[in-house]
Amino acid sequence: MTGGTASLVRTGAGLTSFRAEGAGPPLVLLHGLQVGQELFDELRVHLESSFTVITYDQRDRGDTVFEPSAYTTDDLADDLAALIEALGFVRAHVLGTSFGGMVAQAFALRHADLLDGLVLGATSQAPFRTGRIAGPVAELLGALENGDEERAGALLARMAPAAVPVPTERGAPVPPDRNDALMRRFAATRSFDTRGRLGEIATATLIVHGRDDAVVPVADALSMTGEIPRADALVLAECGHTWENERPARAAAAIVAFLTGAR
Repeated sequence: MTGGTASLVRTGAGLTSFRAEGAGPPLVLLHGLQVGQELFDELRVHLESSFTVITYDQRDRGDTVFEPSAYTTDDLADDLAALIEALGFVRAHVLGTSFGGMVAQAFALRHADLLDGLVLGATSQAPFRTGRIAGPVAELLGALENGDEERAGALLARMAPAAVPVPTERGAPVPPDRNDALMRRFAATRSFDTRGRLGEIATATLIVHGRDDAVVPVADALSMTGEIPRADALVLAECGHTWENERPARAAAAIVAFLTGAR
């Protein structure tokens, strides 16, 4: 295993950038839509004494390299399976937040044989269902569909300020390939809907959600808790969408306690 700096490993048709630090059972962290594995810099330090913590950049983020083509959350779930196997693990705990939580759901449904404990943070079973899209979320989706990454970033920064790094050159034009990459990621979730399917997940699952999340309603978390047979919920007070940065120590303590008994 490696530590400190990112390494590359072949995963199917691509090369995946990852970091692995700590000691203990493997715990893989899945980041959200616009950011890469740096999302977990605050959280990982609270987990490394209990787990080998693996973060990685999904397709179209960071230094991970795949051919630029359309993909789905199922494809991203298969990428995760390939990563776990490439790193030599038989099974792993998986934590996914926001967009990464959708990938984690797909992984749990497609690769149960590789999964130990599951943590789903600030995520939804069907983010684009009828009646769900309104207000700032609708504005964000509109900006993404129009390829306006600068506006999308500004909107997301208002909804979840800890999720979006501050640009180094304000007002600089966004390269077209970055817009294309973000659109491919956005398109991967458009048909995502696991309602009625999560009862298939047999593993112990912890749902983590910020009570003040302006992006994904708390009701979405509670609906997953009701459907997954072995699910518990942690709702964090005075916390929004980016729980992993707003309450890293509190969340990590609960995650460690939960996953330690997950098997």
